[in-house]
Amino acid sequence: MNGPPRKRPPGQSNDRPGPRPSGAPAMKRSLVIPCLDEARSLPGLIERCASLDDGRTEVLLVDNGSTDLTPQVLGELLPTRPHMRSIRVEVNQGYGKGILEGLAATRGDLLGWTHADLQTDPLDAARGFALFDAAPDPERLLVKGSRRGRPMGDQVFTIGMAIFESALLGARLWDI
Repeated sequence: MNGPPRKRPPGQSNDRPGPRPSGAPAMKRSLVIPCLDEARSLPGLIERCASLDDGRTEVLLVDNGSTDLTPQVLGELLPTRPHMRSIRVEVNQGYGKGILEGLAATRGDLLGWTHADLQTDPLDAARGFALFDAAPDPERLLVKGSRRGRPMGDQVFTIGMAIFESALLGARLWDI
């Protein structure tokens, strides 16, 4: 989960920052999941995301230039999931490009993203979205998850980046 609710042009639904009025409708949410050669993990991921079908949450799977059977698996499994859809980035340009392409194609006011390899549970996004629903001032809220069970080299890199980012931004940050 990352980022405050998406800003809309003046005159549209959430054009004013600050607290939502009591009884205001909950925001529509979009979860972006870039997928690169994830044909094997997609059935489990899609099944795991099935419970996110709450009428407000879309799951956007971004085929990030896969060369395996990812496009076919998405084509077979998504038509029965109305809250899920996919887009394709023809040539893989990295995880960040998949996120950006997905964010640009979302329909929600509140945006989040996660990994397709199930290192993180996509249902954690629902927990993060619920924090925005409960917040008196969602414009001032940022929700960030973290992955568990990563290789030691990745953990050392993450620690180094957290120290660097904390020093650069003047705030204690972890695994951003």
